[in-house]
Amino acid sequence: MLTASSNPNGRGGNGLLAVLLAVGAVLAAAPAARAAEKATAPPDTTKPVMFLKETVVTGSRFPRAYYESPQALSFVTRTQLRQQQPTVVGDVLSGLPGVDNSKDSPWEQRPVLRGLSGQRVLVMMDGSPMNSARGNGPHPSLVDPAQVERIEVVRGPSSVAYGSDALGGVINIITREAPLAGANRSLAGSATLGGGSADHQRTGYLELIPRIGKLSGFLSSGARKADNFEAPSGTVLNSQFQDYNALLNLRYDLTEKTSLKSGYQVYRGRDIGIPGLDIRAPGEIDAFSFPFYERDYAHLTLDHGYRDSWLAGTRVKGYWQREHRDFFSEHTVASSNFYTDPYLGLPPNSAPPSAASVHQTQDRYFALDTWGGQFQATSIKTKLYRVTAGVDGASDRTDGDNVRFRTYSDASGNPLPTSVRTTASVPDGTFDNYGGYAQTEWYLHPLWTLSAGGRYTHYRYRTEFGLNSPPAGPSPAVYFQPKSVDDDALCGSAGLVYEPIRDVHVTANVANGYREPNAQDLFFSGPASVGIVIGDPNLKPEKSVSYDLGLRWGPGAFAVSGNAFFTTFEDLISAVPVAPGTYQYTNIATAKTWGGELEGEWRFLPSWTARTQMSGTVGTVTSREAIQTIYGINADEVALESVPPYRGTAALRWTNRSDRLWVESTARWSWRTNRLPPPIPGVGQLSTFKKEWLVGDLMAGARFGGQRVLVGLRNFTNTPYRQPLGSIEEPGISFVGSVSADF
Repeated sequence: MLTASSNPNGRGGNGLLAVLLAVGAVLAAAPAARAAEKATAPPDTTKPVMFLKETVVTGSRFPRAYYESPQALSFVTRTQLRQQQPTVVGDVLSGLPGVDNSKDSPWEQRPVLRGLSGQRVLVMMDGSPMNSARGNGPHPSLVDPAQVERIEVVRGPSSVAYGSDALGGVINIITREAPLAGANRSLAGSATLGGGSADHQRTGYLELIPRIGKLSGFLSSGARKADNFEAPSGTVLNSQFQDYNALLNLRYDLTEKTSLKSGYQVYRGRDIGIPGLDIRAPGEIDAFSFPFYERDYAHLTLDHGYRDSWLAGTRVKGYWQREHRDFFSEHTVASSNFYTDPYLGLPPNSAPPSAASVHQTQDRYFALDTWGGQFQATSIKTKLYRVTAGVDGASDRTDGDNVRFRTYSDASGNPLPTSVRTTASVPDGTFDNYGGYAQTEWYLHPLWTLSAGGRYTHYRYRTEFGLNSPPAGPSPAVYFQPKSVDDDALCGSAGLVYEPIRDVHVTANVANGYREPNAQDLFFSGPASVGIVIGDPNLKPEKSVSYDLGLRWGPGAFAVSGNAFFTTFEDLISAVPVAPGTYQYTNIATAKTWGGELEGEWRFLPSWTARTQMSGTVGTVTSREAIQTIYGINADEVALESVPPYRGTAALRWTNRSDRLWVESTARWSWRTNRLPPPIPGVGQLSTFKKEWLVGDLMAGARFGGQRVLVGLRNFTNTPYRQPLGSIEEPGISFVGSVSADF
């Protein structure tokens, strides 16, 4: 194992390799540096480049060519985002190999990397985590696609670079920066109007790019409104949403080598329906939504480059994030189910004798403020090595209550008195983490490059005294008692890139990841979708070790990249039954996943380009105790939940010689999966068998000076289908389009 965890409660492990890697990174800072080679900046993603030649920054935290990385990578450019016109960022992520979505609505999409989802995938905006110490996983939908310059995805553990939650990988959403300032004043911008027919969507977007001497900026704002969408089987109720957003990024060049950057992002979502969680059964109706979802993000960053120095550059960044939301549910139950419904949890004979039904609504308010800072230093690229090192720290401050309204009705529908009850499922608290990391590249030979790195992180969690639930009849009030959890994590990685012949790169990478238990895992106490759930303050981190082999081949107009991987997991956390209707988060499961991913591009003839990507993953729970406890069966192995089947895309594109007209046809498919996990006794199964499907899209665009027109037809065969990990039927045939004008 490449991971260790220890604290006063006796958590421990072997982290010797990570220590040696970190020490090696420090020793690499020798004064005998060779001639400097300035690191290149991320490319202009409005211009098409063969993907193997692209520059990426996320895996290593410094720019390097795609083919130079031993990690499995993918990315989306601004041009692709603009031309695909996704409803939310998650729609375009599912077009990458090894990336899926746990999709409950057009807006509610959480990414899945190689079968891992929720807090096991780290989502960042401009290198700052969107994950928090309290939550079930980040929402990429909080960033509007029009604000994005590019998206970079690292598949496989990335805890060395980014710490907890990078168990399955990292998704870095990079927003559009202010350009380099010029000597003269100038103002540029564009306006866009668009929409789609299936969901009656309307969108508007405006951006401005001013330059005033040493100061430049990128300002944007937009709004969207989508109604319930049409699927081949009919209208999908509760699938609407509306939102607006704004982004301000500023840059001031203090000197030729020093830049001060700042930014502020605002997101406001309203009436976001979640039809994938809805239940409409005899005697029971459930509906879920976000009445509001708000995010604010601000940062201040200082970048400095060095001349005639061993250091190539340093970066200091401070950031703040605020997230407020209301997860709202409506629950209607007939009297025949009053005392068997686990969500109501009614004591026997507690309902009014005349009650024929009960209507219960609940607002689960969540409030988060995060303060964080980062420092990073990167050396020049010498003939022998390159090194980057830094420290990260963040503090999550959480708050939130549940407000429940319960109203009984008689047989005539007349309401009886309403009761109001305020509870808290997780105590308020402060959740801090502080870490240091170092990563190196060693150029052992013109054909061989070795990468190595290590990270140490300390976690300090403190919760406050507070009300869990008020008195109810003879039951007294229950309070959260102050608690503290301190933990340390150590991890390492090593990779190798070998170029046996020109344009052929063979890669190998081994890395471990971990996920520190969050506030919900440790301290949750209250009703959840499966019944009453309680946390465990003594949980250990989830851990993974992943082995990757890759091949990148890019001779001229042809490029292909493939990866095969095998990953093992320990101490996976699951909610296991401890009493009738009561579950507790427990470190119980060991598991493994394996599979492969392929990405290819071929530019042939003067105007044609073919692209394809495909991936498949198999996951298995390998601990007999976990299988018996969770599923109630005796078996050595069962399928791991949330692992997608074989799927892929293929596209053919024509572009005229002047690059003013283009047409692209895309096929998307998913092969059937019969590797579903066994049913959990007493818990409804959201993952069901989904047959294979094949759908087609057709998009076209035209550019006339500074004006652009985009038209398209999605799912033109009107095929009924569901995403592999989705709980809703996808839209049927949909006309989409947009008109943009530069000024």
